[in-house]
Amino acid sequence: MTMTMAETRATERKKKVEKYFHPTPEQSLDRIATGLLVGGGIAVLVGLIALSGSAFLGVLLMAGGVWAAVKGGQKKKEYKEAYEKAEPKPSDREMDRLLAQDLKVIEDRAMSRLGITSDHLEIGAEAWDPVAALLGGSPAERPEKRPLVLYGPKLSGFGIGDDGVWRFREYEVLVVCPTLHHLALFHCTLDFLSGGLSKEDTEEYQYNHVVSVSTRTTPAPDHVSLDELNTRTPDADTVRFSKVQRRRLEVSVSNGQSMGVTVGITDEEDSSKKARLQSSGIDEVIGSIRRVLRDHS
Repeated sequence: MTMTMAETRATERKKKVEKYFHPTPEQSLDRIATGLLVGGGIAVLVGLIALSGSAFLGVLLMAGGVWAAVKGGQKKKEYKEAYEKAEPKPSDREMDRLLAQDLKVIEDRAMSRLGITSDHLEIGAEAWDPVAALLGGSPAERPEKRPLVLYGPKLSGFGIGDDGVWRFREYEVLVVCPTLHHLALFHCTLDFLSGGLSKEDTEEYQYNHVVSVSTRTTPAPDHVSLDELNTRTPDADTVRFSKVQRRRLEVSVSNGQSMGVTVGITDEEDSSKKARLQSSGIDEVIGSIRRVLRDHS
């Protein structure tokens, strides 16, 4: 079955981005494999020479040489496969550019799904802009009105970049669209490997039904282990968490429903241990939403 152009691009992207989350094998493993191959070859050669003087010694050397060569060949193959899974890695900057592109797509999709244009928005262009932040710019670089976009990690596989930032295989994204008459929300899960979206939800609330815009800290599920989810960083560099807790921003309404994203990951027993995430803009977003709520109260 022939893949479409979009499917081909998603597959190519997945192959590229997956490399970021795979550990690059140590070169010493390749050197060990090469040593076994060379040593095994020498042992076989010496064994052949020794056959004329001592059949037992010659056979012993040849058998040991063959074993070493086979073992070296296996290790060489394992190293090559592991290396090809991990290299060449996209840079931290490339990963941020991809995420910025994804967030722009999600922003546009949210507006389309909610039937909202920039003219409907009750918020200025100077508001928080994660796309600009990821690209190293400022909100002024996109002067048009736009919704508030928040994103945060799902507790899925992650890798710690050379810049110390934790980047995840999946993200939650919340798009907040304050309009003249109501607050419209779009929430989805981003598969960062392929750029695909899932679990897309939309909600629209009258302002007088919005109870709070707040952050709260809750323990992560007991089965979550950051050591197991850390797919790239060597054990020596792993940040050890005794118990994981998440800080989440949530928009809650009077019927008990809420939408939100994770904006922080810390150790419950030692708050100095925390994941270094991309800037969430949480303070700017909370301030912007609260100003809109006050204006419509």
